[in-house]
Amino acid sequence: MSAYQDFEKKAKMVTNLGQIGELLTWDQEVMMPEEGITARSQQQSVLSRLEHQKLTENKLGNLLDLLEDTDLGQVEQANVREVRRQHEKAVKVPEELTQKISEKSSTCVEQWKNSKEENNFESFAEELKDLVELKRKYANHLDEDEEPYKVLFKDYEPYIKFETMEKILERLKDNLTGLIEEIKHSEVGLEENVFKGEFPVDKQKSISRKVIKKMGFPEDRARFDESEHPFTLGNQFDALNRASYNEEDFSEGFGATVHETGHALYQLGLPQEHYGLPAGSSRDLSVHESQSRLWENHVMKSREFWSYFLPKLKEEFPDQFEDVSEEDCFQSINQVYDDNLIRIYADEITYHLHIIIRFEVGRALMNGEIEVDELPEVWNEKYEEYLGIRPETDAVGVMQDIHWAWGNFGYFTTYTLGSVLAAQIFNAAEKEIDDLDQKISEGEFMPLRNWLKENIHSKGQIYKTEKLIEEATGEKPNADHFLEYIEKKYGEIYGL
Repeated sequence: MSAYQDFEKKAKMVTNLGQIGELLTWDQEVMMPEEGITARSQQQSVLSRLEHQKLTENKLGNLLDLLEDTDLGQVEQANVREVRRQHEKAVKVPEELTQKISEKSSTCVEQWKNSKEENNFESFAEELKDLVELKRKYANHLDEDEEPYKVLFKDYEPYIKFETMEKILERLKDNLTGLIEEIKHSEVGLEENVFKGEFPVDKQKSISRKVIKKMGFPEDRARFDESEHPFTLGNQFDALNRASYNEEDFSEGFGATVHETGHALYQLGLPQEHYGLPAGSSRDLSVHESQSRLWENHVMKSREFWSYFLPKLKEEFPDQFEDVSEEDCFQSINQVYDDNLIRIYADEITYHLHIIIRFEVGRALMNGEIEVDELPEVWNEKYEEYLGIRPETDAVGVMQDIHWAWGNFGYFTTYTLGSVLAAQIFNAAEKEIDDLDQKISEGEFMPLRNWLKENIHSKGQIYKTEKLIEEATGEKPNADHFLEYIEKKYGEIYGL
């Protein structure tokens, strides 16, 4: 066996241990009985320890050093580069700490579910305090001279500089805040309540499945289930999606379904021949989010989409949509709700203020500027400052997201980065796919699906983020296309 073949074998072992952990996470969120958490947290802890051991073993380090001076092809070089990055990070973190974080995140998620349901932040805070302290220690092991939040950000986006992310958020904050004020003073009256009514979950699931099948969602390689918080896990052979539904608002569950399907299509479009290796793995979370935001915002929230989809809605819900027009759907799905507290249901403009709040609060927390007990008050003050609204309960305030219960500090900004990249990528697709708008209006989604697979999905982690986007769009990542898209779309909707 050659050194490279030995390296591949070890790299695939690490990947598969991680994939097993994802299956346990999926089961915990979708199928696990309420009392299963004691065993599940131990199972996740054991897997985390094994994955850490395999990733940090000396044999892998020696192989990486040996391959550094070996003449390899582009794919092989990328595999070595990405595994080296993981290896060098892992060797800095004690195995015991990795194990504790895994175990604590499992119990913290379960406590989050119960506490959110009971609107009892205090009961969640006790678990969260332990997890926050563990993550601070983790960041300190990686780089004791850097602020913890910056270190944690690299776990989710290693190839976009923290300072670049900050500048993008600041630019969006400046531009979107002004746009929100203009919209507040607009005299254009929009159709707001198209999707409000009575929508049985079984019917929502049925019509959603028809649409995601048109998007290219293959049921022989993917599942779509229900959970408290929408998210996606899996790989090119086995994608696991979850969405939640609101029987009184069709748009909530449908939007989450299309969004999560965008994530799943990325996973399913990765090269099968490279499964278990970086070349067969998705690029980091900003790119992943670009795929879900592209389908949700640039496709599902377009006029063309409702030209195709409204007749399907009228067949399924004739009473609710009898007198509704395509323009009504377009306006309602893009309505700017300045009183919305929930991030996942936010419009394309105010959404990023939700992200900025999480960025600022999460950064202050991880850097020790505030502590867990202060989170509700700090959170509420930020919402009042940036959005002019104040949560009445912690369940719809600081406890609305699952991410911090997972220990995912540094994660949220990838949502905004993903939206920025989505606009840039969709702009490039429009230039290369003939009559893309017309195709969308006819429910022909596969040309876009195939373009994304060819230009984004099939590349795995062969390129770093900046290079991947430049190869696909001809430009380095930038916010220009996003701001042009937002200003044009909402300027037209609100007559600005």
